[in-house]
Amino acid sequence: RSGINAEYGIVTSGLIMQLHAGTKIIEVGDSVMDRALFNGAQKLFGMLISVCQAIVYVVTGMYGEPADLGMGICLLIIIQLLCAGLIVHLLDELLQKGYGLGSGISLFIATNICETIVWKAYSPAPINTGKGAEI
Repeated sequence: RSGINAEYGIVTSGLIMQLHAGTKIIEVGDSVMDRALFNGAQKLFGMLISVCQAIVYVVTGMYGEPADLGMGICLLIIIQLLCAGLIVHLLDELLQKGYGLGSGISLFIATNICETIVWKAYSPAPINTGKGAEI
């Protein structure tokens, strides 16, 4: 049950962007347009982090040796991980717009609930045999 921790892309991008804005590396004004551009750049940076994580996870063999999996399966895994990152970003957008409790903790809770629902819906049930659990 290993997967990308897509919510960390949002947290990491938020921390890095806030750090850059705080140290005046990035100038962010108080206008609505500046805030919108800053939030858009933060989301784009979060998706870039998700892309990098997905590629690194597959290339380093987290899901099996890439040579054994083949190029097609590796590409499908990367696409699946990118879709997971996109869903987390959309959940974050919903929570920021007021469709949740409003804190960052809500995003982690919502992500874990969604993961549990999908995992239990599509995962085969393990059968305990004499040699151990088998799927």
